[in-house]
Amino acid sequence: MSQPTPREIMDGFEAARAKTFYYMAKAMIDELGEERGKQIIRETVYKMSKASGETTKKRYTEEGKENTWENHRAENGPIYSVAWIGETTQNEPDLKIIEYTYCPLGAAFTRRGKEAEEIGDIYCSVTDDAFWSGFNPEWRVTREKTFSKNGVCRLVWRRD
Repeated sequence: MSQPTPREIMDGFEAARAKTFYYMAKAMIDELGEERGKQIIRETVYKMSKASGETTKKRYTEEGKENTWENHRAENGPIYSVAWIGETTQNEPDLKIIEYTYCPLGAAFTRRGKEAEEIGDIYCSVTDDAFWSGFNPEWRVTREKTFSKNGVCRLVWRRD
């Protein structure tokens, strides 16, 4: 039996994360109704992701690193290159754009079906900007394209 590749390991990890998120989010929607359930999901993802950004910012401060886009990419880019497929299409001082043609989390939601894909879009529409609001609030992140609608995930960072 061969060892799994790093991409296969990340795919499995992200599939488990998507499954957990889907079932928890679906339960909230079923219990609270679509509008209220989705609102609570967005608020929860925002709080969780912002807290992650704040924790990362604190660690950077303790390590004497600046919480810049470049430092974050230098630390996390290798992780993304293991399983995500994409490239930085624009890298200006106040504007950064990355387009992914494959994301293991997005693929995991898609494999679970249309409803899971829609719930996954809720997560993905909030998490990046929320992280950056905690990590470095000078930057705003928007998702201009999605896998479900465009076949590509396009994330755009703009410095305020």
